[in-house]
Amino acid sequence: MDQAEPKAEAGARRKGGDRRREIAEAALRCLERVGYAELTARKIAAEARMSLGHISYHFSGMDEVLAEACALAAERLQAAGEAKISMPGATPAERLEAFLKAGFTEDFLSPGHLRTRIDLWSASITHPAIARTERALYDRYRAQLETLLHQVSDPWKTDRIPMVSDLIMATLDGLWLDWMRRRDGQAVRNGLEGCVLFARLRLGGT
Repeated sequence: MDQAEPKAEAGARRKGGDRRREIAEAALRCLERVGYAELTARKIAAEARMSLGHISYHFSGMDEVLAEACALAAERLQAAGEAKISMPGATPAERLEAFLKAGFTEDFLSPGHLRTRIDLWSASITHPAIARTERALYDRYRAQLETLLHQVSDPWKTDRIPMVSDLIMATLDGLWLDWMRRRDGQAVRNGLEGCVLFARLRLGGT
């Protein structure tokens, strides 16, 4: 009996974690389809094919649901970027460029994904739980970027990395917004190539 109880508890935790993810995925699909302004717990429950009780059981409120959806959206973006960090035979600059471009594929430039990104940015202004999640994800992405910038940089110029990182992070946000307005693929490519060129010129590496 003593051995069975921990297994049962572990199984319950796994099931609970699966339920939370299913609800977060449903919330993300709803955000992409109807937007933050029209999002309700009832719509999320219907999308997840669960009762409203499941949402209130697994989450303390809609802020926590949205924070989880925000984490899920960023997780997909980060997974795409991480897949590009290890490129056998690539130069540091090529890995940096591939990492940046990973966030600007067709999936991430879709209207639904971009609306979700903007909605979650807006929600983070007044919802602390979403703001904390968004900030943690920003910090993680930036840490990955700075790791790549260290590989690009000459050893005596690493003190410039925070400034280069500031510019690149701001440029990426601007490129997503600009794409929403103009749908200019060449402008996106120019912006990403400009980020890499600036990093190479400012940091003086290969």
